[in-house]
Amino acid sequence: MKKSKSWIALFILSLTLVAVVAACGTTAGANDIGKTRTANDLEITVTHVETLNSKNDKKQLAKIDFEVLNVGSDEAGAGAGDFVVKTENGKKHSVYGMHANNFGDAIAAGKTLRGSGYYEVPAGKQDVTVIYQPAVGKADQEATWTITLPEK
Repeated sequence: MKKSKSWIALFILSLTLVAVVAACGTTAGANDIGKTRTANDLEITVTHVETLNSKNDKKQLAKIDFEVLNVGSDEAGAGAGDFVVKTENGKKHSVYGMHANNFGDAIAAGKTLRGSGYYEVPAGKQDVTVIYQPAVGKADQEATWTITLPEK
């Protein structure tokens, strides 16, 4: 009986160790994917992130999917150019203008716009901050998300 209790205790200890190691391997930044922030009568959600190859070997493209709901009473505009990606060294990276699929449009009151923004960042950068900084209109409100870019 003592031997089976030892095995059970060893099994529970092993499971605990695996859970602790797995928790240490995750980053808190990844938690902002799927979270909604409000600024300038827009409810903005980063819905998905993926990393793509760039034409420059020293860089990578961060494809960030957004969902923008206009909760105001007037039409509002939003697009990939209203966001920047700040890397760990503090440098801000604007929308990658060479990508034809960057989103942007006017949003009627109560309507939602979904689309992707493409941002070229240094290769190997994992933790970034996505910052909503509207290019035109009300620039007084800002929203941020901390995300972890997945490996290519």
